[in-house]
Amino acid sequence: MKQRAKRSTLFWVIAISVAVHVIAGAIFAGLKIYRYTEPPEATFESPPPARRMAQANVEYRVAMQQLQQQSARPPGQTAGAMDSLLEQSLESFDSPGGAFGTSALGGTPVVVGAGAGRGRGLGRIGGGGGSLAIGVSAVDFFGIKKQGERVCFIVDAGASMVEPERGDLPGYERVKAELVAMVEGLSPGTFFNIVVFERGVDLYAPRMVVATRDNTSQVADWIAPYWRLVDGKIKERGTFRKNYEPELVDWEGAGGTSRMDLALAAALEQRADLIFMITDGTPSIRLARKEAEDQTWRRRVEGYEEARARYEASERGKREMAAYEQERAVWQAARDREKAEREAKGLPPVVREGGNRGAPSRPGPSRPSRPTEYAELDDLQRWVRRRATTLYESGGSALPSLNLVGYSPNARGTATIEVLAKTFPDGTSRVIGAFAAGGTP
Repeated sequence: MKQRAKRSTLFWVIAISVAVHVIAGAIFAGLKIYRYTEPPEATFESPPPARRMAQANVEYRVAMQQLQQQSARPPGQTAGAMDSLLEQSLESFDSPGGAFGTSALGGTPVVVGAGAGRGRGLGRIGGGGGSLAIGVSAVDFFGIKKQGERVCFIVDAGASMVEPERGDLPGYERVKAELVAMVEGLSPGTFFNIVVFERGVDLYAPRMVVATRDNTSQVADWIAPYWRLVDGKIKERGTFRKNYEPELVDWEGAGGTSRMDLALAAALEQRADLIFMITDGTPSIRLARKEAEDQTWRRRVEGYEEARARYEASERGKREMAAYEQERAVWQAARDREKAEREAKGLPPVVREGGNRGAPSRPGPSRPSRPTEYAELDDLQRWVRRRATTLYESGGSALPSLNLVGYSPNARGTATIEVLAKTFPDGTSRVIGAFAAGGTP
């Protein structure tokens, strides 16, 4: 009996102990589970200060969004560049400076601004006292008034542009000053470039740049050296940078003193929709020479040099050369007097295209002229049309408007600009007189 009672007591002790452990384990496990599932205590933090967008940037973005909705340009031209343009201010565009810079869009023809004048920020759609679209500038080019989004100015820098009948160097300074004012008057969203031509071409920037204050403010310094008088000497006669060579596809232009072909090709490669040119006369574009003709010419030069030596050694040659030297001395004295009179008035020596105009002819055998063939105006016009068709229509763009101003041209020069202005639709030509120093044409 006693042993049975002991077993019963031990059983209950063990059972109670197990129950107590089970209950304790359940409670402990429940607390653990509760801790992991209990929601964290709520905390409150102050939000970061709100970023304020500058008013000009807000207007800029709104204007660009409206442009995307309203622009009639093919979507392929604007879609890829618009997003990157909206992410930068106008001041972020590279400026040309001394070394070439590039526009932020790499020359893509996108309209990026608004307004009608400098110093007005981005302006407003249809603002500026007119109804100009965003990025369109109204330009008054020596009396020709047109509107465009991508404007290229072409300036003749040939010696004939600074001859006395065209106002000398002071007159050309006025031409440059007027050009600077036009560029500074462009709306901030307009793209522009400048081409100066003579025997070659100088380009303001390798591709169109947007008309920011930084880009336009450098034009005056860039254009200043052309035919500028410094300490009684002319700074740069014609083109001197020669920093651009346009592609002359299917064209045989190989030289000349007035390379309008290079200037127009450069403007077309810029995809300008509005092209202005000021020039005094006609193109002088030498076509490529044939090797056989050059060989014949060199043989003739050798014969001339032998004949020249025999002439100057003869009695007749000595008499005629002595008379020639006297005539030349009289001519030179007249030139020196004219130079002195001009210096007294603060004017530079007379500049004449083609050198010593009016000098007496040298007697004896004449040096044979090198065989030279020049491009006809009709040929130039047809080639410009073909080149424009390739460059513009392949990109879905309309042909540009070509507008020419004749700067005190002769009759042939006047006829030339009238013909060239008809190269594309909406072209215009106009003739102005020479600028007097500080005066008007």
